[in-house]
Amino acid sequence: MRFETNAYAGTGATLASDAMHGMAPFDLPSTDTEASVTRLLEQALTAAETDLATTRACVARVAALLEREQAPAVAKDTTPARRRVGAGLAPWQARRVATHVDENLAFPITIDHLSTIAGLSSSYFCRAFKDTFGEPPHAYIMRRRVERAQSLMLQTREPLSQIALACGLSDQAHLCNLFRRLVGQSPSHWRRSRWQEA
Repeated sequence: MRFETNAYAGTGATLASDAMHGMAPFDLPSTDTEASVTRLLEQALTAAETDLATTRACVARVAALLEREQAPAVAKDTTPARRRVGAGLAPWQARRVATHVDENLAFPITIDHLSTIAGLSSSYFCRAFKDTFGEPPHAYIMRRRVERAQSLMLQTREPLSQIALACGLSDQAHLCNLFRRLVGQSPSHWRRSRWQEA
């Protein structure tokens, strides 16, 4: 059994399976998809008991036709999902997380707890947090601790060891290492230079 090629002219998409099954290649229709699918399935049913190659070719054409018709819908469905993954935290989530960090700098802050506050899984939260704040949660928390230490160094005469503890750091050495890495100089030098300027 052979297909009429005229019935399918018009789109330029040719299936390789046609040649494989000894059938003349033909173009997939761009309009009237439902009628074309119905016709192909009827031909497949007619040939099912006598001509297996024709049946397979009909089914392959139906699958290609349906795949082509559904491709734009699939693209529409996946595009928003991609946007959501890189969209970051919602404004209310960002505010709640940032407030929690600022209010609890003197205490241990875990990613699990922050993700619970935002109502997200830990892995998704870390990606969304970085999209929103421009750095991973741990780096953000360490930077906020150094900024708090800077504020305390200018506003109080507390020793650096006490300031380190007040900012949630283990000791003065921890503060010094972190401060040097983020600010570029030791906390004592930074503090002295600011007091002299004042």
